[in-house]
Amino acid sequence: MVVRAALELLNEAGLDGLTTRRLADALGVQGPALYWHFKNKQELIDEMARAMISDSYGPLRPDQDWAQWLLDGARRLRRTMLSYRDSARLIAGYRPTGPHGRVDPEAFFGPLKDAGFAWPDAAWAAITMAQFTFGFTMDEQAALDRDPKAEGRLDPNEGFEFGIATIIAGLRARLAAHAGDPAPTILG
Repeated sequence: MVVRAALELLNEAGLDGLTTRRLADALGVQGPALYWHFKNKQELIDEMARAMISDSYGPLRPDQDWAQWLLDGARRLRRTMLSYRDSARLIAGYRPTGPHGRVDPEAFFGPLKDAGFAWPDAAWAAITMAQFTFGFTMDEQAALDRDPKAEGRLDPNEGFEFGIATIIAGLRARLAAHAGDPAPTILG
């Protein structure tokens, strides 16, 4: 409830206007009540980012291959970020520490490990796709803020699809090149 209210406030006030005082007012509580859930604004931001990321990457369906899972998750993450003002900036500041802000690593990396990626390739594959999505969307949001009606701009949907397809092609090649390699015995 607190995180959803914070996401609504993000749309209204932007990241710079998101304060615990404004959030407490929106929830109809006193400011100190929020510290029961989050000890500071960074923990709140981490949880908001985690919610956006977790909503985007679900489990791998039996009829879905790893590449489609990764593509679908990146597309959902971009749509989610584009639906919230300043969300790419918010996610750029995400630091998953402590009990708040953690993304389940098995849910995020497991489908790639199950597909045959060795550790840490599974982690780097997911992180690379997520970071491309964050960066691309941050640039896209910044461009819209500067000049929402710019003529002659390349289509951002085409650019995003080009980028994620290129990442998938590289990951397919890496997976094929490392097929049969022994898995490392130490997880990083």
